[in-house]
Amino acid sequence: MRTTAELRRLWSPACDFTKRTFTMYSGATLRGLNSVALDAFQALDGVMRTFNYVPRANSPGAWETGAYNCRKITSGTGYSLHAYGIAADINARTNPYGKALITDMPVAMVMAAKGIKTTEGAQVFRWGGDYRSVKDAMHYEVVASPSELAAGIDWASVTAEPPNQNDPRTWPKLRKGDKGPSLTRLNELLEAAGFPDTNPTSFGTKTSAAVRSYQTSRKLDVDGIVGLQTWTSLLNDMPAIAESDPSPFKIEVHSRPERPMVKTGSKGSVVEELQRRLLDEGFDPGPLDGVFGRKTKTAVIAVQKANGLEPDGIVGKLTWRAVLG
Repeated sequence: MRTTAELRRLWSPACDFTKRTFTMYSGATLRGLNSVALDAFQALDGVMRTFNYVPRANSPGAWETGAYNCRKITSGTGYSLHAYGIAADINARTNPYGKALITDMPVAMVMAAKGIKTTEGAQVFRWGGDYRSVKDAMHYEVVASPSELAAGIDWASVTAEPPNQNDPRTWPKLRKGDKGPSLTRLNELLEAAGFPDTNPTSFGTKTSAAVRSYQTSRKLDVDGIVGLQTWTSLLNDMPAIAESDPSPFKIEVHSRPERPMVKTGSKGSVVEELQRRLLDEGFDPGPLDGVFGRKTKTAVIAVQKANGLEPDGIVGKLTWRAVLG
């Protein structure tokens, strides 16, 4: 895949090109996109719409989503790809830039975005969550050349499986301020469970109260946020659970044997399998040596955060299922 330096050469000059504005399906706006890359971002928007992932619009004092910025790269030299109109940041608040991968973007959606191709078969996007060092989960950048994009998007590649009604891993995390199809589904499930939201058009105070009441009734973590734990309970109509088991995951995988719990200090082939699966999912576990060390624990915590699990760095039943998919 092309390096940032190669992309700068292909798309130069920085800051001086025909700029276009694209409004995403949710109403969030990407301003200053390179006109040659406009179809690429339309395809990315289509993938996000398929997965009911809602790009949030900016509001006073809260920057969330954007594209063009004529600036030098963060912690480096040379212009950022934002300065060429070929990069966009989506939902910065829940996909922060940092050493650990923290994201509310479903893994399947990210894979679908990276699967977008040109008519010549060139990959169109790279995701910042795959960066080797510092993670930038909000960030999508075009890695195709201008000539490859000019040939057109292969719209047959812009396909993705919509959220599975019974798989909470394919639904995005929801919190105050969110809108869109996923919120509609949340309200349907809350109402069916006996906790109707009297203002279902946006995730506001009333929605948060309904979610908290539901979480309390099911003995879940009461935070007013709809993550993996709450989606699992809602989608599977799970009854109240024991206080000792606050993280339900009601998806049976009968064809896969249970893995043992592993944690810092564990060794062997099971740890090596874990490390390989972490690497496949874009989380750097360090050397694939079968030794559960500091880097492996950091990668496990990142997976747990991305899936709404308790970030304790211990790989039990729920974390194994998140890693194995």
